[in-house]
Parts: sequence; C-alpha cells; structure tokens
Amino acid sequence: MPNAPKRILLSLALTTFCFVNAVAQQASLSWVNDHALSINNDDKYLRYLVDQLKGNAILGLGEASHGTHEFSVEKNHIVQYLIANAGYKSIGFEFGYTKMAAINNYLQTGKGDLKNLMVDLRLFNTKEMFDLFQSIKVYNDSHMVKEKVILFGFDNDFFKVDNDSSAVYCLNYLHQHPDVYIRGKAAIPVLKRLNTPEVNNIYELSDEERATLAYLNNEVEAKGGSVANFSAEFKKRISLLYQGTLLSNPLARDEFMAQNLAEFQQGNKLKTIIWGHNVHLAKDTTMAQCKGMGYYVRQKYKKQYYVVGFDTFKGSVNVLDDDKFVADRFEAQPASFSALFAQAKVPAFFINLDKATGPLYNKSNYITNLFANLGNMRRLPMRPGIDFDALIFIKETTPTTVLN
Repeated sequence: MPNAPKRILLSLALTTFCFVNAVAQQASLSWVNDHALSINNDDKYLRYLVDQLKGNAILGLGEASHGTHEFSVEKNHIVQYLIANAGYKSIGFEFGYTKMAAINNYLQTGKGDLKNLMVDLRLFNTKEMFDLFQSIKVYNDSHMVKEKVILFGFDNDFFKVDNDSSAVYCLNYLHQHPDVYIRGKAAIPVLKRLNTPEVNNIYELSDEERATLAYLNNEVEAKGGSVANFSAEFKKRISLLYQGTLLSNPLARDEFMAQNLAEFQQGNKLKTIIWGHNVHLAKDTTMAQCKGMGYYVRQKYKKQYYVVGFDTFKGSVNVLDDDKFVADRFEAQPASFSALFAQAKVPAFFINLDKATGPLYNKSNYITNLFANLGNMRRLPMRPGIDFDALIFIKETTPTTVLN
C-alpha cells in the first residue's frame, strides 16, 4: 500500500490544521468576551465611547443594512447621547442634499409636516427615523439658534425632482445676478433643458452641456466668497449638478460624498456624526475593494475620523423591490466574524477594535452585508482596527417599521 503513508500524513496535517484553527477561534472568542461591553448597559459603553472620541471631528455610524430596526434604534440612542453629552451638533445622512435640507428646515423652524417630508426617503422612510428626527426637533426647540442641531445629506441628488429643484434655483440666481460669473450666461440654456421631461439623469446631457456646467462649477469654486452677491446655496447647487454629470461612473459617488461632507464640516466646524452603510464609511479599501467615502475622509481627517461598524448574525431586514419594502431573511456563514461574535456571552455589544495586540486586529474575515435591493451578496470582508475602530454587534435583528 504505497499511498498509505501519504494518506496518513495528509490526515495528520488536516487534524493539526483543525486543532490550530480551533485554538485560534477560542482565543479570539475569549478576547471578544473579555472586551465586549453590553449595549444594554448603555451608560457604561457610551461613556467609554465618549472617552474614545476625544479630539474627534467626524464620527461614522455604519450599518450592515439600511433596513434593520435594531441598528436604527441603537444609532438613535448614540446620537441623542452624543448631542447631550459630547457636543455633536450636526448629523449627516447617506441621502441626497435636497431632501435632507427640507427636513433640516423643519427641525430648525417647525415649518412643514415631517411625515410628508419623509415620503421620498426610501429605506429611511421609517418610524425609527421619524422618532430620531422628532427627538432632534424636541432638542432644538429648547435651545438657541447657535446651539441647535443641523441635519444634512452628504450624498448626491439622484432623483430628477431634486435635480430640477437645483436647476430652478440656479436659474433664478443667474437671472438675478447675470454678471457675477463669466460662465453664467452659457449655463442658462443647459439649466433650462435640465428642467424638462426629456432629461431624466444629468449625465444624459451632451458632452458640451456637461462641460458648460463643469466650467461654471470650477469658476464658482475658484472665486468662492470673493464675488459680490455670493450665495453659498448657489455654490452648493451648482456643485451637486456638476456631480450628477459624472454619476455614470460608480466610483465617483463616494469621492463626492466625502467632498460634500468635508465642505459642510469645514464650513461650520461642528462636531459631526455621519450615518451610512458600512461599505461607504469603512476607513480602508477592504470592503469596497476600491477607495470608498471613508477612505477619503480618513485621508483628510486622519485620527479625527472614528468609525463604528454595525454587524448582525441572523434575522430579517427590509430591502427594496421595485421601490417597495420587502422583508428578507438572512443568516451569516459559519466561519465568518459574524458567526464568531454570535458565540459571545453577550448577544448585543460594543467592542473597541483598535487594539494592535488583539487576536482579531488586521485579520481579514467576513461580516454581514445587506444592500438596499434584493441580492445575493450577504457578506463583505473586514479587517478589525483597519476598516473600523469599533463594532456594535446585535446577534438577531428585525426589519424596520415602514412609516405610514
């Protein structure tokens, strides 16, 4: 039996590998149990988080999905605590500028009906988000203007109604101030055409029309507030329209989101919380396999950017199917980080991952991923301490509640 020794050696090697892997798994689980802080003992973990955020400018709160009830509730809890106890005064969302600007106006002035303003927020049109916005409104009502919390959207305006709104705003500004910008007159017919049914997406404009918007945007950027009748709102709206001309390139979106965030934060110098999907907020390229928003934010803010990822093991989640909410079931794979965390003594916890001596640090494995639409990509790779500074894990989760 000449092959017997080979079979024995192979069996021994496999047994050794399984033993070493089991030991490593046990060491990792022991480390998680030693360092996990229950999120049900909220004061303790939130005080710890505040301590980690000394010198912070941007706090990212990720999520494995936009349609998870427990993520939204816990993030709401964190936001309210940091507003009250750590001086955070602006909240940015992975959604378009125009829709969030209207909700912010409600939070500042009380004008409008919040439920009506939220109708077009897609997966954010939920009771959980309504409760968050209302809690900010209650806070703002009891504070002076300079102390109120500001809401903003750092994503691009994808929807025609929002782009039409920006086109009309820019047209009115240019008609009222025809001599402020050299490129303004050439942009007027382009803006008029944008506000017609024949143009659904801005990137459908001709090369010449897109170039016209680019030239105007560059001029506005270069001159900044040095011109007479300068309007920061006009500058923002032209920037968004220019961004829209490039959105046929999927890699452009994240760089623009980082730019939009930086412009907002640098303009008001407020400590800011940003709310978005894990894949956008991760600090490195592990998850997206390209430079995502978080990569660019880390490049600019360095240690002033701190990110908490959110993960789960199993449950149900709301996703969109033809723009309708659909509850979709999922369960993480056995060998993933999510499966490891599911074995922890505490079923819902916060854990600081920025420990270079920990067994998980910089080790690549998978956590749960659930995009906005129905799909098969249920996991993404993550390196603890590299992509996220900390993680909130909730073992079993449920769908958000659609706002009626």
